[in-house]
Amino acid sequence: MSAGTVRGADAREFVKAFNGICNWNGTWERWNDMVNLFAIEIANSVDLNNREKREKDYIRIRDRYKPDEFKHFADVFCLLVESLERNPFQDFLGGMYMELDMGSKSHGQCFTPFGVCQAMANMVMTEEMVRKQLDERGWISINDCACGAGATLIAAAERLMQMGINYQQTALFVAGEIDTTVAMMCYIQLSLLGCAGRIRIGDTLTDPETGPLLIGDGGPKTWYLPMFYDSIWCGRVFAWRMDRILQGFREGQPAPPEAIPEKIKPEAPKVPETALEFVTAKRTRRSMSEGQLMFDLTGGM
Repeated sequence: MSAGTVRGADAREFVKAFNGICNWNGTWERWNDMVNLFAIEIANSVDLNNREKREKDYIRIRDRYKPDEFKHFADVFCLLVESLERNPFQDFLGGMYMELDMGSKSHGQCFTPFGVCQAMANMVMTEEMVRKQLDERGWISINDCACGAGATLIAAAERLMQMGINYQQTALFVAGEIDTTVAMMCYIQLSLLGCAGRIRIGDTLTDPETGPLLIGDGGPKTWYLPMFYDSIWCGRVFAWRMDRILQGFREGQPAPPEAIPEKIKPEAPKVPETALEFVTAKRTRRSMSEGQLMFDLTGGM
């Protein structure tokens, strides 16, 4: 599709840059490579448990392109970030995915328009209900078991902001999606929005997520959002684990494996405050033996 047939200046610039990546690879293949590269780059800045395997995937994708072709991915990412900086609460990637006619008919992919998602969030998430849950537990969970590119979750974050509630510190976003490419789109957008939580790849009906609500199952199919490694959420994980250990002690039972932190580090990595920090920050690669996170959020499940 040409940029001239896409609505919106940001979208047209994005399509123009995307079409400039190469001329030998199909649209869907380029898109799949693009979102996987972006997602791995973000995830590997915080998730040490899965970094080695995902880094190999990153290199495998990178090596398919010539250097002058590969550099265009950075241009596309910059345009994505700039668009989300101007308008954080939008389903930009989902909209582009459908505009470029890449929806899978076999999976029944027809993403819900963002305006509909906003209407649903306004109807379901009443301020009375949200504040009651916050008073009871200090945080709320928002789940979408067929998240697509994340439009429903983005609308929920916007709804919380309209209530004057800091969703980055008080909302745990839990998502599931059967299509890996689409799941990576959700991961990228929620990461740049600063949401805390996770996206799990799999069929919710035949392969549902297991494990505690706060931390999930921690397997390789689970992609933790960078904000989940912030000190506030690390503190909640630590408190939850201590409660489990003390409960077992009172009952004369050994602590469950998921309650025992395996790796400790003095400081958790800095979480970018804005999406632009992902673009301006220097790309670094550290060995698995270097510093670990404050708590091993995904290990020992």
